[in-house]
Amino acid sequence: MNYEVTLDGNCYQIEIERAPQGFLVAIDGGPKTIVDVRRPQEGVLSVIRGDFSYEAGVVETGAGWDVDVYGVTHCCEVVDPKRRALRLGGGSNEGVVTTAMPGRIVRVFLAQGDRVEKGDPLMIVEAMKMENEIKAPVSGELAEVLVADGDTVDAGAKLVRITPE
Repeated sequence: MNYEVTLDGNCYQIEIERAPQGFLVAIDGGPKTIVDVRRPQEGVLSVIRGDFSYEAGVVETGAGWDVDVYGVTHCCEVVDPKRRALRLGGGSNEGVVTTAMPGRIVRVFLAQGDRVEKGDPLMIVEAMKMENEIKAPVSGELAEVLVADGDTVDAGAKLVRITPE
């Protein structure tokens, strides 16, 4: 399974596979490493990677988790593949951005005629009690905004149309 992980403002692509000894983990396409993770008690993770072991305190926040390792707190957000699809707008079909899951439009950031760059935030969609930022899958001009703040949308709903460069 692939995840997008933001740690202290830096974004990483993490690939995780189950293995008999724990998990095989690759960061940003690097070599796979065996990692064993246990939860000895609520809010604590025990991690073993090669000859290195440590404990991490984990506290859930609104945006993700605060992870404390050796007294240093790191802000961490993990985006699973379903949320990633939502954030990326479910892809682009001739510049049409859709949502992968049903939800409610919390806020639309741009208007028709605005210029967008690939990755620019377009709107926030609340789905499954999580707020997800929908991003522009391509650069271009926002030709049409098909939803407004407060609208309820079904899975696959068209949100905006971008005229690609």
